Amino acid sequence: MSAKSAKNKPAEPSVLGSLPASRPERLGRERPAPKPRAAAAPQAAAAKRAPKAPRPARRPAPKRPPEPPPAPRRTGPPSGPELVTTTVKAAGELAQIGVTFGVHLAKRVARRIPRP
Repeated sequence: MSAKSAKNKPAEPSVLGSLPASRPERLGRERPAPKPRAAAAPQAAAAKRAPKAPRPARRPAPKRPPEPPPAPRRTGPPSGPELVTTTVKAAGELAQIGVTFGVHLAKRVARRIPRP
């Protein structure tokens, strides 16, 4: 929009222009004033209490021994049991993907069947 066309248009009221400049103090009805309490009762109770004895300082927590370094990782090709375990896990994941795909495919085919 060019500057000339903006000058020729009348000023449009904005959404925020219709709101009041300040917010109300409280939303809702006014609350009744609280009842005055007797101030002498808490002071008398505080005077009767004996001063507390200072607590002994806490003992520091025992230091933990440092954690052992992690075991070194083996390098080289996987052994027989590791290879079989990895193969079974991969086959299970592929089967799960196949089942998920089959369910979605069956749903799409079922939607295409004309209803009587």
